[in-house]
Amino acid sequence: MIGQGKIRLARLAYVHYEHQDLEKFKQFAGDFGLIEAQSTNDVVYYRGYGQDPFAYIGSRSKDGAPNAFKGAGFVAKTRQDYDNACALPGATIRNASERPGGGHLVVVKDPNGYEMEVCWGQTENSVASCPLSSAIGEPAPMNGSFDKPRKGQFMRFAHGPAMVHKLGHFGYMTDNYEETCAWYSELFNFIPTDILLSPEDKSLEVATFFRLDVGKEYVDHHCLLLTRETGGGTKIHHSSFEVEDIDTQILGHYWLGDQGYKSLWGVGRHTHGSQIFDYWRDTSNFIVEHYADGDVVNDELPVDYAVAGNMAVWGPEPPKEFTAKASA
Repeated sequence: MIGQGKIRLARLAYVHYEHQDLEKFKQFAGDFGLIEAQSTNDVVYYRGYGQDPFAYIGSRSKDGAPNAFKGAGFVAKTRQDYDNACALPGATIRNASERPGGGHLVVVKDPNGYEMEVCWGQTENSVASCPLSSAIGEPAPMNGSFDKPRKGQFMRFAHGPAMVHKLGHFGYMTDNYEETCAWYSELFNFIPTDILLSPEDKSLEVATFFRLDVGKEYVDHHCLLLTRETGGGTKIHHSSFEVEDIDTQILGHYWLGDQGYKSLWGVGRHTHGSQIFDYWRDTSNFIVEHYADGDVVNDELPVDYAVAGNMAVWGPEPPKEFTAKASA
């Protein structure tokens, strides 16, 4: 049940990163399957083929500042929820008229200084009648060992980027874990889907997969992953973008490799959320992920507790840098 008095969010919409070399990142973004929606000399907005007018803001670092994660944007459930966000302590209303989709925008800072943007009244994209897959022609079903619905039809694929549908989730590591979890779940309608426990101390939570509680409506398994950082500091871990299917994902994997980018971990299938995952380093060394075939849940699902450590059902072993400690 949605908590009374909480600010209700409908969905996660976008993330915002600053890049020292924005031009270099632009090439990566295209190869990653993001579509440029609008740009100026210092800011570029990228979209997927879903409803949101943009899924990624890339801005140029100012005055030699390092590459940085700035925060994420969510869509308010109603105008009243947006107004309630405007009333939060420290909230700042900003002009969104020059952004794709326009609308209204308010910004609050979470306990670690990341900006949480709440939007309302954006003009959404017209969604295509069918998803953007690497398959040529009409999407065709997969033939199983018993049931073979694809009859007299061949599977042919185009080589190129795995086109992004939407932003699915982002995750970060923090030594301010309890306060951060409380801030998101007490002010807004974030609820845990999975909570991971320390193998050494099963009373200690080390990670929480949060989804948005919108009642009976099915939503992604998580849109925010918070992980306890024991080494001190707070650091963005990754942002994850949905693609249509495993063929699209794997062809995108080979495309990125052919362009000379660094594969970090994948392809594999996650345990929590069930997504087929593929992690890459962008040109600013941030981790970004393609995923497909993720779980969707609603308020009928109770929270699940599990011991941390089993991150994948199948796939290569995660490299040490995937679980590296955060730096302040």
